[in-house]
Amino acid sequence: MTKKPGLRRDYALRIANGARPSRRGEYVRLLIAGVVAIAFIVTGAAHLPMNAADRSEIPVPVGALPRLEPVIVRAAHTVPTTVRSIRRGSFVPALASAFRATAREAMAMRDGLMPRMPGKFAPAEVGEVVSISLTQYCNHGETRRGRIARQGIVAADPRIFPLARYVEVFLGDKYLGRYLVDDTGGNVLGATLDLWTPSCSEAVRFGRRSGKAILVASGDENAPPPAEPIRWDGIAKR
Repeated sequence: MTKKPGLRRDYALRIANGARPSRRGEYVRLLIAGVVAIAFIVTGAAHLPMNAADRSEIPVPVGALPRLEPVIVRAAHTVPTTVRSIRRGSFVPALASAFRATAREAMAMRDGLMPRMPGKFAPAEVGEVVSISLTQYCNHGETRRGRIARQGIVAADPRIFPLARYVEVFLGDKYLGRYLVDDTGGNVLGATLDLWTPSCSEAVRFGRRSGKAILVASGDENAPPPAEPIRWDGIAKR
């Protein structure tokens, strides 16, 4: 729809008489551009592409890296938890949970394929529901803390889940048990937990799945878990 000639004349007269033109449209466009730019950087979408020569020189085994979830899909999964956290007044942890680095993003930052963003490794808060990816490993020997690897421990990125602390782990909405963060790993980076299992074949079958983790308060570590684990008898009894 075009403006009427009379309206255009009135607008021209106002400008000629010294009235300042409206810049509301410019401000709105600038605000939208700023929001898009911040979301682009914070969510990790602005990562650097891998050079073709690098891909040929450094072979990567199939399945070695987890699938990179689209930013929109990951955000959709975290929005309900984020909104609930904001309602409880935990605004900062809610934002951190929504934008923590995935395993692939964290490895890309480590390898220089993506800008380093320390803010994507915000430490988990006690009681905060952190969206994570779950894997399993079956290495035998000592953990990072010098103990024998055993059932009921988990490897984590200590920047998010500190060593010597307990986490309640959920596979989807199913409770797996209370795990001790006792180990780390070269590819256990970002919002990822690697559960120890004695069976390597089971670890392969498990693959990578979506889950949630809640950091347990230090004073509540000896309290009974919220429910019995659905797998691996004795996880909650160590």
